[in-house]
Amino acid sequence: MKKYKVYAVFLLCLIFIGCKKEGAGGKAQIAGIAYYNGTIVPGAIIYIKYGTTTSPGTDPTSYDSQITADASGNFTFGSLEPGNYYLFAIGHYSTSLGYINISGGNAANIPHKKSSVNYDIALTK
Repeated sequence: MKKYKVYAVFLLCLIFIGCKKEGAGGKAQIAGIAYYNGTIVPGAIIYIKYGTTTSPGTDPTSYDSQITADASGNFTFGSLEPGNYYLFAIGHYSTSLGYINISGGNAANIPHKKSSVNYDIALTK
């Protein structure tokens, strides 16, 4: 009986060591484009929250990492583990009356450890 307990403990250790949580350190990536009313938003700041598909809110300190979209509105979070993520973007849009602040979010899922998934983010007023 003692022999089975040792095997059970060993098996549990392997399971916990083999399971990685969402976050940095993997080989997957999330890419996308930030846009407003069909127009790209260059320089939008994209935030990512690991391990959730629900918004943690609009406070940037609630997120785990951030990047800035390039001049074409493109962004990529690389080296991620499979799992659930929430993306949130903040940007500015130029109108004839000046700039308006826009933001938006999107849940994302990486199904496999070498996946490359695309999740565009629609920003609104």
